[in-house]
Amino acid sequence: MALDLAFSDEVLEKALRMLADDADPQPALELIAAADDVHRKEHAVEVLGVAGQRHLDLLRDLADRQPYGPERWLLLGASLAAAAWTARGTADGEHTSHRQLRDQEVLVGEARRALRRAAALNLSDPVPWSELAGVVLGAPLYTSEPTDVFKRAMILAPDLYRAHTRYLAGLTNKWYGSQERVLAFARTRVAERPDGHPFLALIALAHIEGYVDGLLRGTVITRFWRAWRYFADAAIRLEVDAASDRLLAGAAAFADHPWTITAHQTFAALYHQANVPGRARPHLRLSGTRPAVWPWRYFGDPERLFAAAVSAGS
Repeated sequence: MALDLAFSDEVLEKALRMLADDADPQPALELIAAADDVHRKEHAVEVLGVAGQRHLDLLRDLADRQPYGPERWLLLGASLAAAAWTARGTADGEHTSHRQLRDQEVLVGEARRALRRAAALNLSDPVPWSELAGVVLGAPLYTSEPTDVFKRAMILAPDLYRAHTRYLAGLTNKWYGSQERVLAFARTRVAERPDGHPFLALIALAHIEGYVDGLLRGTVITRFWRAWRYFADAAIRLEVDAASDRLLAGAAAFADHPWTITAHQTFAALYHQANVPGRARPHLRLSGTRPAVWPWRYFGDPERLFAAAVSAGS
């Protein structure tokens, strides 16, 4: 899985490079342990977990040698979670092999145990529950586990961005939900947020999920027809454009939020896919110089698509 570099944080950059390239987790563990802002911690753990999946044996050993260090279990759990999704792949259930699902299930079980250990060692930390929201999506122990985990995260921190995007994904058709549930969730969560809040990207994500769902069902002709007409729908464009305008209107107030770059790239990805470069342009100006993995990955190679969007919008 590619590293997600859609951020501007020198401390995180150093920790990521040391973990990914040098198999040195110490800067990552120090960053996680010292984080006093749950949003930055959630973002850092997400980024570092993708790198950590390359060094699972090392992280397992570190956690076993100091079993009372919550940051060790949290990094291990996030890394196992990333490895589980890598093992599964990005296809829907009908196009995922039994072996992929078995490999994912084993890693999910280990990730669940590590993250619950991290949560037990630091009862006030919502980030293990945010990570669990993604873990249980792939292989829940019981029907309501994704909702129970999400609610636990919300009790501790009601505005965690990644926890919300994970839960939104679990409401989609591919996870036996519906587009109506996805949209209802996004609209409810956005309604009370101020302009500029990264949560506004939930509207874009909801419609990206609806668009992608149309690409996964039916014949080639019906898939093409759904894709062509989805973003041409006036009501959909009105809702997306309104959320886009609100994110841009309050951009200065949330410029330092760790998920702001990702939020702007979400709109940029949607407008690039909808072939509306003028609408993508202002979001790309606030997107940094490196692509987020998601949602670009839905449509192909993130670096290539990001570069194409920047070129089209310039």
